[in-house]
Amino acid sequence: MSCGLTAGWNDRICTNGKGGIKSVLFFLKDQVSGNPTKVANEITAMTVTGDTYLYKLKRDLSNANYPVRANDNGTLFYEHTLTAVLNNDTKELRAEIDLLAQNELVAVVENRNGDIIVLGLDQGLQIREASEAGTGTAVSDRNGHTIVMTSMEDKTPPDLATAVYTTLLGQAV
Repeated sequence: MSCGLTAGWNDRICTNGKGGIKSVLFFLKDQVSGNPTKVANEITAMTVTGDTYLYKLKRDLSNANYPVRANDNGTLFYEHTLTAVLNNDTKELRAEIDLLAQNELVAVVENRNGDIIVLGLDQGLQIREASEAGTGTAVSDRNGHTIVMTSMEDKTPPDLATAVYTTLLGQAV
């Protein structure tokens, strides 16, 4: 196996990147049929059986992180983490979060730059203890939920081709 570098990076070219997430499209990990086709770390074909679920998020609140983790044991993995803030607290939303917590999920994340990445494709995302819910104290506090989902993956998150994303959006209920 070769671990040679293939390219450099010039961070001075463009300084207009924006942080944050526009939306997350969830589906069960078990709904991925076969192996997705990847070309240059972009999924160009993927079949998902069943429904998908679109969560449109308020800006400047939610994020995705996927740092590389390495240790002296020779272990290397990527920790995919999705933090989604949901500004509401209804019995329907609590029931939906309960269902999210019971499953291994894949999350298709559209960020504010319009890039689309896939988290948890191989191992599945699961809700973690860092998640929280509450009413807040002051009238200006959040009344809602923060869900934190993580997955330990072998690879960095792949991008998702626009055509595949459009197909998955067509399956959203």
